Amino acid sequence: MLTVSRGGAAAGLRLVLAVALMAGALLFAGARPASAEPECGMVETADGKFVYQCTDTRPGGDGSDGSGGSGGGGNAEPPCALDWVKAQAPGADEWYCMGQNACWVNNPPAYYPDESQWPPSPSEDAVYVYRYCYAPDGSTANEGYTWYTGPEDEGPSVEELALQAFGSLETPGFSLAFSPPRHSIIFIDTWWWASGPSDGRITSDAALGVVAVGTPSHIEVDPGDGSGVMICDFVTSESDACSHTYTRAGEYTSRGRLVYDVHFEQNGSPLDIAGLPDSLESAWQESGITVTESQAVVVP
Repeated sequence: MLTVSRGGAAAGLRLVLAVALMAGALLFAGARPASAEPECGMVETADGKFVYQCTDTRPGGDGSDGSGGSGGGGNAEPPCALDWVKAQAPGADEWYCMGQNACWVNNPPAYYPDESQWPPSPSEDAVYVYRYCYAPDGSTANEGYTWYTGPEDEGPSVEELALQAFGSLETPGFSLAFSPPRHSIIFIDTWWWASGPSDGRITSDAALGVVAVGTPSHIEVDPGDGSGVMICDFVTSESDACSHTYTRAGEYTSRGRLVYDVHFEQNGSPLDIAGLPDSLESAWQESGITVTESQAVVVP
């Protein structure tokens, strides 16, 4: 027995989708041998959503032979686990791959949201449908209503989504601070640090559940005297961890930048895809510094 609380339109939508999926599952099951069908059923998750779950292995690259569904033709193996997602939603109308993600859609869906809330249609052939996708690890990749023009329109791949997320990853603003604060002295250490940013990680905007995450790696400092760029710890407060000794007096322009190690996540799960960017550098920030000679006073 499935009990559903009446919490408005959102609850109604979940109930309609649940009933539609269960009806499809019953019809579909009659056409298959019982031994080939996993044990499936609707489960209400902790956040109140209905998910059609089967006791089966999680998707992990076994894929499909491409002989059925909408994910490919001939014997070409699709890039996602279509067989697994078909078992998850046997009553769905179409199954296809969005890059590595396996998706199903009801076309047309049994229930439509308020038409005034629909985004603009991309073409005359587009149909507004309900879509549900699974990432390679089995987590939800993207879910909800969207415009759909058929399985040939797979949408962006996971790699493209990762690059989109990387494009929105921004380093925090900072200034290059140094000590002594007014001027430095030859043969005495000068310290640099990044003033302003925290030493925590940075996160991009989400691109259909994919985010780029930056973890502080180090700062790079060029004292400006021709000695070259120094690689220093990621210091954000006054410290001697990044120091240099000038040997000649003069006016110098020192510069520094932040460097982050980058990795990608999809709905909280790590994405390990070769060829994606693995670091992010900020723009160089400059600080003028005066270096003087020490003056000795001789007292007779």
